[in-house]
Amino acid sequence: MVAYLHLIFFMVLAVLLPFIPVEYLLRFLLVIIIVLMMMRDRRSEITRSILGISSALFILGIIDLFMVSLGYKFPLYIISASICITCAGSVAASLIKLSWKSQEIEDKTISAVSSIAFIVIGAVLACIIAYWTVEILDLHVTLSQLFFLTLLGSVTGALLESIPSKTDKNFILILGTSMVMWLFASFGYYVNFNHLTTAFVFSLVLAYLAYRLDIADVSAMHAATLLGVLIIVFTNINWYLVLITFFLLGGGFTRYRYAYKLRKGIAQSKHGVRSYINVFSNSTAALILAVLYGVYHGLYPQFGIMLMFGYLGSVATATGDTLASEIGVTNKGKPIMITTLKPVEPGTDGAVSLLGEMVCILGSLIIGILALVLVIDVEPLSPFTYIIWVFIIVLGGFAGTNFDSLLGATLQQRGYLSNSGVNFVSTFFGAFISGTAYFLLSGHVV
Repeated sequence: MVAYLHLIFFMVLAVLLPFIPVEYLLRFLLVIIIVLMMMRDRRSEITRSILGISSALFILGIIDLFMVSLGYKFPLYIISASICITCAGSVAASLIKLSWKSQEIEDKTISAVSSIAFIVIGAVLACIIAYWTVEILDLHVTLSQLFFLTLLGSVTGALLESIPSKTDKNFILILGTSMVMWLFASFGYYVNFNHLTTAFVFSLVLAYLAYRLDIADVSAMHAATLLGVLIIVFTNINWYLVLITFFLLGGGFTRYRYAYKLRKGIAQSKHGVRSYINVFSNSTAALILAVLYGVYHGLYPQFGIMLMFGYLGSVATATGDTLASEIGVTNKGKPIMITTLKPVEPGTDGAVSLLGEMVCILGSLIIGILALVLVIDVEPLSPFTYIIWVFIIVLGGFAGTNFDSLLGATLQQRGYLSNSGVNFVSTFFGAFISGTAYFLLSGHVV
């Protein structure tokens, strides 16, 4: 219990924050930071933890003063919530790990359950303390909004906690969770409690199943949960089902002829198990477009529809590129470089093949057909409009996939972009193509 006393101390500090002027808090934290930096045993785990939390809170205090000087105010309840997520979540996760280790439970189960405990305990206590802060300061923030923010913060915290880092985790957790909560607090978005809970449970269950089936590691599980909550909340569950289709197809076809790809040295590492990097590099464009759709669709319906097609184009790109990569490399003949059209070895960055192009179109077509059934709720001008809608999505997927190959042959081979960076950029390009295509055709045939 002694190891957790400093975390309890900071949770008490979170409760008292509404009564402490920021200037006094900064002086107090600065003294702690200086003392700890001068201590000989500053490399001990507890000392690093206290130093990390104090440094993060000091930075947030500086941000608060800077915002005040500009006529704004950094939400104090977010600082309180970030402390609770970090401290209470860490304690809950650690206690489960310690108690279950002695029971010879497999590490995979312990890792997943402790992370889920981090989310649930962190979110609940953070919501309580944030509500306390809001009531004391008489702020106009509803309990539903607070739970939405603290749940996002807790999932983000669990994700950051699962990522290996040389920097103190508490420092990263407090700053990371605060920034995410602050970002979405700025939208002032209202979320019904039942809708939010359903979105969270649904997203978590699907992500956990992917984790148990070795499609995703624990960091990808949290990344997918975070994506699911945001996409479902800002749009609906059908949008997320389309994105989940990409993950399932990608995870499944990564194992297609895996032994052959392994012998050739072109197989995915870790048997194709995805990490948070894979999730975000392929889905950030979709996430941003889904959030923008939720915020602006009601105000600007036509703009919202364009964002919807951009979302579908980004998912089609991710799907087409993954299938083209995983199936195309098994082509019997040599592929050609997209820039020179000369034969190259399978797996070369920027290589394309007829099989890969056909599979790319097939993957994009699957997303397009699913979109007709699940996502697109616009009244068509004629039956021919359905074909045009699918064509717009396939066009984005095809263009984005080949743009991925072009980047691979140029910027990736020269070391300017990693594979994840290429995926990140190409999904935005696919989204741009589909969104622009809809904009140009809207009012004419769609």
